[in-house]
Amino acid sequence: MTNQLDELIKARFVEMFGDPANPINIWAPEKLEKICILNPKKEKKLENDDLDVSFVPMSAVSEHGAIDTTKVKKYSEVKKGFTYFLENDVLFAKITPCMENGKGAVATGLKNKKGFGSTEFHVLRPIKGKSNPYWLYTLTSFQSFRKLAELNMTGSAGQKRVPIKFLQNYKVVVPPIELQNEFANFVRQVDKSKVAVQKSLDETQKLYDSLMQEYFG
Repeated sequence: MTNQLDELIKARFVEMFGDPANPINIWAPEKLEKICILNPKKEKKLENDDLDVSFVPMSAVSEHGAIDTTKVKKYSEVKKGFTYFLENDVLFAKITPCMENGKGAVATGLKNKKGFGSTEFHVLRPIKGKSNPYWLYTLTSFQSFRKLAELNMTGSAGQKRVPIKFLQNYKVVVPPIELQNEFANFVRQVDKSKVAVQKSLDETQKLYDSLMQEYFG
């Protein structure tokens, strides 16, 4: 069911904007680096060592846009050696095979709206008035986008990564922010359906386990 809902989101994206590999040409193309901030630097004012922040390893991000932000660490524990991001930044797995498998997400639900995670993430920060995080994430989730990223990977087998230059130079037609926001509202509604479906599945599993315990335990 999750896969079907993901495909529904992509179908809506294509309907509104075209496939990234074959976009609607009524809007001007721009380089990705012009419409979002790539791998933004950490805020200088973030110097409270006791501040709680979300910690997001690669395993906490799924191939379907889900992210687990419940793990919390002190800023002092993660301020060095990890990737920094904020609420509503987009995470894009850059290393093989995570990239090819589709790992990535919009970072939501972060403790104090701040997060640190795997160094194998690229971060795309939306620019207000130019880009919406859900539009950016869906763009990067398309197979056509990931295949092109794969062709541009560098490094040795097993350690190949998407270089930041690929993202900087990737050209995409940029629809008006109003349309991006409309698309984002659609995504949020579908995400609510995902949560409801997962809750139903979890309850069914609990009932099944209970019955098995009752009759065969």
